[in-house]
Amino acid sequence: MTSAPGPAGPTPEDPACAARPPAASLVHHRGRIMPAAEAVLPVGSIALRYGVSVFEGIRLYRRADPSGGVRAWLLDQHLERLRNSCRLMGLDEECCAAVPEIVDELVAVNGVDGDAYVRVAVSAANAGGITAPAETALTVSVTTSGRKKWLATGTGARLGVSTWQRPGAHVFPAAAKNISAYAGPRLAVAEARAAGYDTCVLLTAEGLVSEAPTATLFLVEEGRLVTPRLEDAVLPGVTRAWVLAAAAGLALPAAAEPVSPRRLRAADEVFLCGTGAEFTPVREVDGARCGTWPRRPVTEALVDAYFRQARGEDAVTAVRWTAADPRPAEEAAR
Repeated sequence: MTSAPGPAGPTPEDPACAARPPAASLVHHRGRIMPAAEAVLPVGSIALRYGVSVFEGIRLYRRADPSGGVRAWLLDQHLERLRNSCRLMGLDEECCAAVPEIVDELVAVNGVDGDAYVRVAVSAANAGGITAPAETALTVSVTTSGRKKWLATGTGARLGVSTWQRPGAHVFPAAAKNISAYAGPRLAVAEARAAGYDTCVLLTAEGLVSEAPTATLFLVEEGRLVTPRLEDAVLPGVTRAWVLAAAAGLALPAAAEPVSPRRLRAADEVFLCGTGAEFTPVREVDGARCGTWPRRPVTEALVDAYFRQARGEDAVTAVRWTAADPRPAEEAAR
């Protein structure tokens, strides 16, 4: 079983990516298609002054059928999360309805014919003080994107447990995918790389494992899949929801539970997942090899199922995105 089955497209490290320009020369911004360099917000906007801008990353996958073109993966779930983020941040969610049509238009005008990444942003574009109501601007771009190197090469990432923390719900809502929520994790990644790690996981104020800066954490214990609870300052990930739903079809017990750093270090397998990363196999945690590395049968089974579904070779698992842990995961924990 391979780490990235199906027609995977070029990776960022593949010379084929460097040989052709990224599919992002034209973007949608505030109701118009324009060159990316012209898609700007005023320097005095609330988005730039106070960081009020929510976003979604959505994957486009080339279908296995040569005539199938590209398809947005789990689009409805991403748009539901985008609407939720808008509501939490006081932004108008009505613009989200136009996203599917805009994505189709950008695919056409940019000639996208392979795997790509869509970024959808809803920002407070007007000037104003901290109490001013937001006037929203929708920005959508599409960029060529293949596998990240950890999945493409199967080498596995080195993961560290960060000294930085994820803020609790009393500080900032974890379910809001807002740009300001990434400022602290950005510092955590810089610290981790300076220490020789590839990335890191952050802890809660209570010392429990939360998530990686841009991805959800999963661990495998004797064939059982475990991920931190949403209440542990975890963004409700769309890929996270897919993994929990798909686990049932693979006869994998799966649950959201409290995860301590010690439990993480003792796991048989560890991986990160998210829209941008897809899947990141982890070979080390805090310098210690993961239990069964390089064997990772559970991770590989999930990766195989993911790409077969994303490319239209298998039926897509029904996924219900919710800002709370879905019932199937709760039932699997019993």
